[in-house]
Amino acid sequence: MEPFESYLTYEEYQELGGTLPLDAFTTYERKAQRWLDYVTFNRVKSLTVIPNEVKEVITEFIGRLDDNEQRKKSGDILKQYSNGVEQLTFVAQTEGDMKKELYKLAQEWLPDYLTYRGVNFDVGEYLQRNSDNS
Repeated sequence: MEPFESYLTYEEYQELGGTLPLDAFTTYERKAQRWLDYVTFNRVKSLTVIPNEVKEVITEFIGRLDDNEQRKKSGDILKQYSNGVEQLTFVAQTEGDMKKELYKLAQEWLPDYLTYRGVNFDVGEYLQRNSDNS
């Protein structure tokens, strides 16, 4: 089994506004990175330098994954409100909704060469033409 190589250090996470303690960061960072690798077809692993956009996206993923987990733990899945005239029901974000949100965020924030869905796109070949990963 290959050792896990993080795209984001805890210090970088804190500099980007992350507030989780180290143990929680470690858990969520792995989940966020695995999701990012899925969205980018493992292209980030081919980079010699991890772009700041990748670090920002992972930081945002960590926050959203933690928020979703906290809602589950608190039982904040279903809320009802009634003022006597009308009744509203709110259902917290489902796992599928959260994944769509993370995917959309990655599409918006990351460079196109990381999220391009075309067939036979070789990021290594692309990066040889653009040695600065941009």
